[in-house]
Amino acid sequence: MWRELDVEARPGQPISLSNKLIMVAIFISVAAVVLESEPTIRTLAPDLFRTLEFAFGCLFVVEYVARVWCKAERREFAGPLGRLKYMLTPVALIDLLAILPFLLQLAAIPIAGPYFYILRLLRVLRLLTLARAGPFTSAAREVWESIAERRHELVFTSMIAFAMMVGAAALLYVAEREVQPEAFGSIPRAMWWAMATLTTVGYGDVYPVTTMGKIFAGLISLSGVGLVAMPAGIFASALSHAYQERKAHRQHEAATRHAGESERHGSGMD
Repeated sequence: MWRELDVEARPGQPISLSNKLIMVAIFISVAAVVLESEPTIRTLAPDLFRTLEFAFGCLFVVEYVARVWCKAERREFAGPLGRLKYMLTPVALIDLLAILPFLLQLAAIPIAGPYFYILRLLRVLRLLTLARAGPFTSAAREVWESIAERRHELVFTSMIAFAMMVGAAALLYVAEREVQPEAFGSIPRAMWWAMATLTTVGYGDVYPVTTMGKIFAGLISLSGVGLVAMPAGIFASALSHAYQERKAHRQHEAATRHAGESERHGSGMD
């Protein structure tokens, strides 16, 4: 059971069949929650959605209890309080959040409809805990290592972004405060427009109407393109560097292995 449920019990091996089935169940349950949120679909088969929710809830509860129980096979969670120690880890808390809506429903604790859907959609987080092994391990490690290597650049670009947002809000406050006091009557109010514009979202709900405001807005919009491109370029460069390093490492291993086989073959011929 431990080897089937614990993603760290099979280092260097693919994800177990049990965890693959659990991932499929998570996808189906999340899809059911999404479809159920549409009233026209929910009214077509209300009993079906309730049955699916109950079935998946029971499945995830059993899986959580089994995962906690077999965790004692690991040395760091052995002993009388080992399982409790595991239950307090971030991974176990995410697993608990995944079954929390079902447990609250069984306990007849009322939850407002939209919030109940959000809690049920937290099951998506389970995919992150299950994707920590198998073919996703190297990918996740490369992403985190790339972020760690470029952390100073990312912090610097974040500082630039904050400075540009404050500066953009201040400029539009100066240009538009008298014409549109509701939207630009203060720098904090103008920050909503600055954030939407610098991220190139541009909702269109707030926009300048004065000539000076439009000039400032045009310059700020152009700056926003570069602002978004900076962290994207940093991420792309870091991931490309990590990929090239992994490719060179594999080629070196393959060449070393081939040289060893050739040497053994030559020795055998002699």
